[in-house]
Amino acid sequence: MEIGSLDEFLMKRGRRVELVERAEEMALLTNVLARSARGEGGVVLLDAGPGVGRTALLDEFLRRAADAGALVCAATGSSAEKDLAYGVVGQLFPPHSGLGAALGLARAIGRRDADAAPGPDADGLFDSLCREFRRRPVVIAVDDAQFADTASLRFLLHLVRRLRTAPVAIVLTAPTGPDSLSPSFQAELLRLPQCRRAALLPLSRAGVAQLVAPLVEEAETAPLAADIHAVSGGNPLLVRALLEDHRTAHRLDQEPGSAPPAALTKAALAWAYRDDPVLFDVACGFAVLGPSATPALVACLVDRGADAVARVMTALDTAGLLDGGALRGDVVGRALLEHVDVETRAELRRRAARLLRMDGASATVVARHLLAAPQCEPWAGRILLSAAEQAMRDGSTEFSLDCLRLAGQIAATEHERAAVVMARVLIGWEIDPRLVGPWLDELADALAQGNLRSADGARVVRHLVWQDRFPQAAECLRALAERAGRDDPDAAAELHVVRHWVRHTCPPLDTDDPDAGLPRPPRPRRTSPASYAAEVLGQVLSEGPGDQAVGMAEEILRGCRYGETTVEALEAALLALLYADRADRALYWCEALLKQAGDRSTGTSMAILGAVRAEIALRLGAPHTAQEHARNALSAISRPGWGVAVGSPLAALVQAATASGMSGTAGAWLNQDVPEGMFQTRHGLLYTHARGHYHLAVDRPAAALDDFLTCGDLAKQWGMDVPTFLPWRTSAAQAHLALGHGREARTLVREQLTRPGGSTARARGVSLRLLAATSELGQRPALLRESVNLLENSSDPVELIRSLADRCQVLHEVGAPAKARLTARHARDVADACGGHALFRKLFKDEGPERTGEPDGLAGEDQGSASLTAAERRVTALAALGHSNREIGRKLFITKSTVEQHLTRAYRKLGVRNRSDLGDLLAGTNLAAAASALG
Repeated sequence: MEIGSLDEFLMKRGRRVELVERAEEMALLTNVLARSARGEGGVVLLDAGPGVGRTALLDEFLRRAADAGALVCAATGSSAEKDLAYGVVGQLFPPHSGLGAALGLARAIGRRDADAAPGPDADGLFDSLCREFRRRPVVIAVDDAQFADTASLRFLLHLVRRLRTAPVAIVLTAPTGPDSLSPSFQAELLRLPQCRRAALLPLSRAGVAQLVAPLVEEAETAPLAADIHAVSGGNPLLVRALLEDHRTAHRLDQEPGSAPPAALTKAALAWAYRDDPVLFDVACGFAVLGPSATPALVACLVDRGADAVARVMTALDTAGLLDGGALRGDVVGRALLEHVDVETRAELRRRAARLLRMDGASATVVARHLLAAPQCEPWAGRILLSAAEQAMRDGSTEFSLDCLRLAGQIAATEHERAAVVMARVLIGWEIDPRLVGPWLDELADALAQGNLRSADGARVVRHLVWQDRFPQAAECLRALAERAGRDDPDAAAELHVVRHWVRHTCPPLDTDDPDAGLPRPPRPRRTSPASYAAEVLGQVLSEGPGDQAVGMAEEILRGCRYGETTVEALEAALLALLYADRADRALYWCEALLKQAGDRSTGTSMAILGAVRAEIALRLGAPHTAQEHARNALSAISRPGWGVAVGSPLAALVQAATASGMSGTAGAWLNQDVPEGMFQTRHGLLYTHARGHYHLAVDRPAAALDDFLTCGDLAKQWGMDVPTFLPWRTSAAQAHLALGHGREARTLVREQLTRPGGSTARARGVSLRLLAATSELGQRPALLRESVNLLENSSDPVELIRSLADRCQVLHEVGAPAKARLTARHARDVADACGGHALFRKLFKDEGPERTGEPDGLAGEDQGSASLTAAERRVTALAALGHSNREIGRKLFITKSTVEQHLTRAYRKLGVRNRSDLGDLLAGTNLAAAASALG
């Protein structure tokens, strides 16, 4: 072919493409051309997966060969002309090429092989053609040789066999895959020593970067190249398409389901549909199945043989288009499927859903195909519901709702419709409980008519209680009880769990009462964390703290994870620990669950856990932390969405603000509207108790007493009269003391000391402080000393500061100002550690000790303690710890006499008479640390 003809040939094939990472292959082609110039023919077979660039490499080689003076004869095979005899030969040697003998030779070979009538002598024609070849280097190139007609391939083989005498370079290109050159033709070529094979590979990341570099700033080259390589696998055709789309501002990280970029869509058709229906069909199968693709599934989906699928997989893999056995990148698959008509694409999706379901794929995977092409088979609704539930746990709310919408459309029975509505309620409730209200009436009716599962009926009860719809909740409980009475084990189990939940949430609804006239099913075997947690919390609220309850609560939490266990079970287990006076363990587990939640900040589960975390902070004497978590909890869902449970975070906010001395803030929270039914729940008890403390703080003791006594009446009536949950007696005692009712206060305190849980460190420490306030002056120091010691071990610095304040006042009254000032110093240390400065200032109005910067707990502000020598301080600290003079001498390596002298001087300076007074003076200080620091 003359150079002008070559230009015409190349113009038809598109613009010139820059070659990257093809130097080795180009060197091979150039070497074959150089050998042909020396009279030695050769042949190169270029094969590659789709889009890897064999045509671009061939075109560039032909340009270089023509520039070097070679005669270029080029042709392109086509499936439309595969049955046209001598079609490729006619392209290679047109009349004006000067190689007219070639066509005659081809025909002579054909007649000879077919045993037809004699024609021109083939050997003579070949000799004539070789004479033409020897005039200058000749390149014969056939692109897509797999589509060449049989007669032309026969001619090419004739030339190849005689390359020793035919000084010509032959280059053939063919794809890797099911429709490559026939095995017999390839075997005939490759067994000849003059034949070389070159398999083109996709570009490396560095190669992609070489193409990217001219288009972007240097700093952007590496990240963009990495992104493009990840999507394209280095396939040059896709790389260039992605670069084109990048130039037109298309993003590579598109959302699933969005339209793929335009250039990529065209490129996908170019590599997948090259007159090769098998390749296109199988590639579409991989695109539809995505990460779920396996050779067997793809073969079934597109109705192609396993061998054909395997060959296409080889082609796609060598082209960089497969990643782990699946089509690389969702965007590439979507670009390919853009060329499939809508009906065919829908049918592929439906078949994929059926195949994947039978193959045991997850409900989520199957549901994605159902959403793309709905089908009304009986199993589809169950799959969609299961996928919606899993998506809800994973936080994929939009996908979950899509599944439910489709499930509702294909629901065929009342049972199926009720299941869909229930699933919508579960998802809506997790987002915000106010969303589920419109569906609860329908679900209550479904439960009454027997169209709702027992587990879902129990959930309906909880939702109705939450939304202050107690009469409907009672009716649903009755329906569950009647079903359980008919020997329905599932109903019995769910009724057992929900009744425990009702008892500690809304006790007036507790229908497990002989007087209620409801059937009482046998106690079922506990099988779920929800069942265990509900019982454990109920046990703590009715019987008080116990090691067994604490162990069970921790066992439940140890086996649970956020999102996998119902938040009601998590809340119950955490509250069981908290009300068992194990706030430290409740804190540990609550923090672990919040960590598992990650960066989630909204939703009902986060709201409930946030409210529990706020209550834990209150028990640990951290009012500022409590306010932070309570505010976050309230903002996690809408205010109406909180329903009757709003009492818990509001109670935490009111009590925390009150403890911090922010009465105005606490009053503002109390001005918030709350549901009337809240006061019939556990949340209402907490709220009323917090309101009582607010009334105390603003000097309304009568209102406070009314709130505390109301809490007490309800707690006793509901079987929740446990001080570790609601210390209403000590709170009422404070109100009585403010009103001057010492006898009533003393009676309440003594009652609390005898209640289950009244002997825990925190509860007893508070009780003893108030008991001291109702006792004779001489009895108060000992009671307050014990109160301080107990609260030191209770992890509640707020109550400790209160007891220290009372002790400071009593020490002043009994004439021990030095001890009082040391007590005030200790109280301020506690306030500094917990941020309780406002409370300290309120309680210690007459105490203003300044920091001395001394490291020990013995450094006081009075002149006596300040004048102690270091040796006297060491001896005094050890004596207060209970060591004898002889033991102190051994520890400090001094004589017993020296110890006695130090103690005598210390007693005089501190204004005490003996060791007992010394111990009383230093109560609540860290003596061991002081002794160590001074040593």
